[in-house]
Amino acid sequence: MFFPLHDQNNETVKRVPIISYLIIGICLVVHLYSAVLEVDDQTGKSSLHFLYQHGLVPSPFLARQTKYIVGYYELLYGKEKLAQIRANPMNEEEKKVAEIVDVENTPFWLTLMPLTCIFMHGGLLHLLSNIWFFWIFSDNVEEKMGTLFFGFLYLFSGIVSSLGHAIIKPDSLIPLVGASGAISAVMGAYLMIYPKNRITTYFCPIWFFIRRIDVPAVVVLGMYLLLNFLSMSTSTHGGTAFDAHISGFVIGAAFGFMFRRKKS
Repeated sequence: MFFPLHDQNNETVKRVPIISYLIIGICLVVHLYSAVLEVDDQTGKSSLHFLYQHGLVPSPFLARQTKYIVGYYELLYGKEKLAQIRANPMNEEEKKVAEIVDVENTPFWLTLMPLTCIFMHGGLLHLLSNIWFFWIFSDNVEEKMGTLFFGFLYLFSGIVSSLGHAIIKPDSLIPLVGASGAISAVMGAYLMIYPKNRITTYFCPIWFFIRRIDVPAVVVLGMYLLLNFLSMSTSTHGGTAFDAHISGFVIGAAFGFMFRRKKS
């Protein structure tokens, strides 16, 4: 397995990556706001409410259902367990312990779920890992594509990959959050534009052997795509949206290919 540290700056980035900075900033602010909700009981909301209201929850999103009951029990035990919990009246304290959330959304925010979900993350580690991978590749891609085109690529790929996930799993009540689909698109675009660039990585073929090496981008990003395909075909749970990763990567690669041909 490869864990990228940085690219080799094969081409000097001369333009300030405004969109890259803006995206990272928005993700940090959104996560900070979610963290404040988690510790501030005076707001009348919670981080769970925020997660299920603005993350992409496929079932209510596709059904245009503004009121819905959700909970982590679906991810842990399946819908039958969640249905049993719903059948028994619970007070607010019991709901909090069981992580059951009554969500009352609005048509406006329901419509924006495919957009808002790409700026949200399930935890600090999820946020930092996404930002790490994004920054390694984003400044070079933004330099080549330009500010507006890069911004469009990020938003378009994030929204489309999120919608694709909802269509594939229309009955799911598990919220899709994270910028992985859009970040995968940036990685796909990087692969097409800079296939021969070298990436400094930690190479971990087995858990106790770690080596720092420089490898071509096509190897690192190709392995990323392959692992997502394998994970999607063997995964038995909905904890990670591998389908969104793959669709985002393909979209980014297509944009990168068209851009490369246009510039050649």
